[in-house]
Amino acid sequence: MRHWWKYITLALWVFLFSYLRSVFEVPKNIYFIIGLPLLLAGMFLILYLFEKTNKGEK
Repeated sequence: MRHWWKYITLALWVFLFSYLRSVFEVPKNIYFIIGLPLLLAGMFLILYLFEKTNKGEK
């Protein structure tokens, strides 16, 4: 079941990140320079945290 939570959390993170971009009207050039690295770093952090909890349960 935790396997699905990882993907649900990733989908929510991407949706929230893109939604907040449109709410705050961030220009495209700023989004590519700052936003995409933040998005990818957040995704890797989520994946790392889920892998860390999965290894602790085994």
